[in-house]
Amino acid sequence: MRKIPPVNAIRAFEAACRHMQFQLAAEELGITPSALSYQIRQLEEHLSLKLFKRLNRAVELTKEGRILSAGVIESFEKLEETFALLQSDENDNTLVVSTGPAFSAKWLAPRLYSYLEQNPEIDFRLSANLKLTDFERDGVDAVIRFGGGDYPDLFTEALFQEISTPLISPKLFEETGGKADETLFTKISLIHDESLKFLDGGQWGTWLEAMNYKTINPDKGAHFNHADHCIEAAVDGGGIVMGRLGFAFREINAGRLIAPFKQAISAKGGFYFCCPHEALEKEKVLNFLAWLRDEAADQAEAIEAFMEDRLLLT
Repeated sequence: MRKIPPVNAIRAFEAACRHMQFQLAAEELGITPSALSYQIRQLEEHLSLKLFKRLNRAVELTKEGRILSAGVIESFEKLEETFALLQSDENDNTLVVSTGPAFSAKWLAPRLYSYLEQNPEIDFRLSANLKLTDFERDGVDAVIRFGGGDYPDLFTEALFQEISTPLISPKLFEETGGKADETLFTKISLIHDESLKFLDGGQWGTWLEAMNYKTINPDKGAHFNHADHCIEAAVDGGGIVMGRLGFAFREINAGRLIAPFKQAISAKGGFYFCCPHEALEKEKVLNFLAWLRDEAADQAEAIEAFMEDRLLLT
């Protein structure tokens, strides 16, 4: 007989890992933050492990929490995909797209209303995960992935390349003196986007070295494996993040984050639309790709204007 913790506790943990905020996770599950916190404590007591560090303005996964979160999130994603397959099989009006969780949360989902308005007949299904996709087995029409663009045997089109620059909440910036220089980093924590590690780009070490800031340890601070968690931590005043503009532009425009430094770096990678070549025979796939091109072009124009008085370091 399998002995696993209470399912509600596991579900609460999974939601908290995705949002990295108990309030948002509780809202998603339709419970109070105190109830969610209680369920997570149940899970911690069951495992005799601490899964979260409770900070002043945010939460952070412990080492054990990070290990558990990967398997739990993947398991729930697989369940959702399997149930979706039962509903979407043989439905020509169903479009199934797979993206990474951060791209889904910070880029695609906030824009998706315009696509749905233009294509009301489409039953859109989004699978937010980073696992390798078997298009036929998983019932996926197209994927959007971050990388170097090398995806053999697939139709591949670049959407946009990423640029990173330090981002911080305006309140925290003022509280720490409001000066964009090396001393800022002695007063606050760095926030790291671990999802870029495989490309060795867009990280603090690259930027600090280019700035000749030699007194700062580029590895210190909080590490997250999803870019959206990094952005949310910075918005909540948890530190300063090497933020990817494609993900953070809405927060910058809304004044929730500012870019105090004029120097930026390339993340040495970009987002690519990929699908089997035969999928391009489907009108629903071509329409979605056309919409993505328009959205990416609008973003490129906005980022170009943002970078007018800034320097892209090499």
